[in-house]
Amino acid sequence: MTRALRWLYGALFNHLLTKLTALVLASGFFIFTRDDVTRRFTIPLKVNTDPRRVLLTKLPDTVTVELHGSWARMNRLSSHDLGSAQLDLAGARPGPLELDPATIVMPPGVIFRGMDYEKVDLRFDPVIERAVLISAAVRGLVHPDYEHTGTRVDPPRWRVHGGSKIVGELANLNTDPIDVSGATSDVEMVVGLGQLREGAEYTGVAPGEVPKVTVSVAIRPKLSERRYEVPLTWPVDQEAPYGAPLKVAAVVRGPVPSLRQIDAIPSAVVATVQLQKPQEDAPVGAVMVDLGLSEAVPPALRANLTLEPDQERIILPPPPAEKPLDGAGRGH
Repeated sequence: MTRALRWLYGALFNHLLTKLTALVLASGFFIFTRDDVTRRFTIPLKVNTDPRRVLLTKLPDTVTVELHGSWARMNRLSSHDLGSAQLDLAGARPGPLELDPATIVMPPGVIFRGMDYEKVDLRFDPVIERAVLISAAVRGLVHPDYEHTGTRVDPPRWRVHGGSKIVGELANLNTDPIDVSGATSDVEMVVGLGQLREGAEYTGVAPGEVPKVTVSVAIRPKLSERRYEVPLTWPVDQEAPYGAPLKVAAVVRGPVPSLRQIDAIPSAVVATVQLQKPQEDAPVGAVMVDLGLSEAVPPALRANLTLEPDQERIILPPPPAEKPLDGAGRGH
């Protein structure tokens, strides 16, 4: 047993330096003389756009390349060392996608064997530019006493650049929402336009930005009227003649908010009465009534209102004939 252990020890450790040197040389010889190998790498596809055309085809995101070289070199190679495959759409022709291997960075000592990617047909749409009408997105209802009478956008159109199919189908451009809920006066806001579909972009702004426009919403009070039965008040030194009316009709017209104010004023409409005596050529008398707003109505409110009629002439009926007394005119 002791002799066997001494033999094993001598086999392992006698001339140790010589043995290690031989091992290193053998390993190096194995590595550098090993057969060449083939490997596949996946790299990104970088696309350079064509300003004259819009690509309608969905391109693959990556490309698989097959490379050949020594085992040592291929073992150190990574996808990052190859960069990306390039596609210049300015020089591409409609039809099957064809990638040029020359666009891929090939490290020294590596041989290109092939390339594999999704087979697609390139389809293009020519680029056009046109001015598209802008539509304001007005939301909400104004105050019930008011009405929305119109909307103006400045500028009214914006130019859009992109593929003829996409740009040609744009009927209008929408703004961001403008809320006018409960508004009682004109609303003016600066808002942005909505995002466009892929393949179209706004002109005059930086890529990815949206234009700003001014939207003016016109709001005015609703118009209405109030009908009044105005009592006739006679001067203290006069009595109402036979057939004179007790009341006359009048109509006050104006904005609803102003009419609501006048509703709260008692006797807002007054009538001034003037009796016209019968003339020889017109034995029937008449009453001239002048209508107006009372002094209780403020001047600013009075300026918003109209009154009809402002004057009315009422013809009085003739008084009934006096009945003769019994026996009057009889002889004795």
